[in-house]
Amino acid sequence: MAARVPGPAVTAVHAMRFFSRDVRPAIRSRREQPREDVISHLLEEGYPDKAILIECMTYAVAGMVTTREFIVMAAWHLFDDDALRARFTAGDEADQIVILEEILRLEPVAAMLHRRATEDADLGPDSVRAGELLAVNIRAANVDPETVGACPHALDPDRASRQKGVGSYMSFGDGSHRCPGAQVAIAETRVFLDALLRLPDVRLERAPDMTWCDGLMSYELRGAVVTCARA
Repeated sequence: MAARVPGPAVTAVHAMRFFSRDVRPAIRSRREQPREDVISHLLEEGYPDKAILIECMTYAVAGMVTTREFIVMAAWHLFDDDALRARFTAGDEADQIVILEEILRLEPVAAMLHRRATEDADLGPDSVRAGELLAVNIRAANVDPETVGACPHALDPDRASRQKGVGSYMSFGDGSHRCPGAQVAIAETRVFLDALLRLPDVRLERAPDMTWCDGLMSYELRGAVVTCARA
């Protein structure tokens, strides 16, 4: 009987393969010719190779997982709303992005972020001291009528332009912690859904099951079934 390889050993092998095939060549390239990207920034900050590998794995996993969940959520909205779907398929790239960002405002993948205060601050009724842990409720912030306007729970793609705000509001974070892959996530979602919704007689045969991760107030969608006719 073949011996079972422990999970951590398999993970380590994959990590080393990822480092040797992808990360190390990228590090070498950025040392010779820096670019406007994460690895160049980490090299400028003096990060060692191991720390750069950890950062790359974090970006890769976080980006793939959250984008996957959002693609399913956005598809669910579009399949369930004929008018919204018609606008999406008829719209240009800019209008499709507007629609996706409004869906993301209502459906942030990770809705609870935790940050430590770097200095004392007065937050209205409460004061915060440096080092204290803060929980930021993204979902609640995204439906604050003082920020997003009337009927905050309604899906309105024209909301951001009317309010002169960023369409996704706080769903990608903000400031120095804003998600660096925001544009990639929206672009991947737009390209995939644009192609999917143009398939002949495409429809959502079975809606996905939703589960929750309490710590991040994030959703996971599984079991959706999409069907279409033969071309």
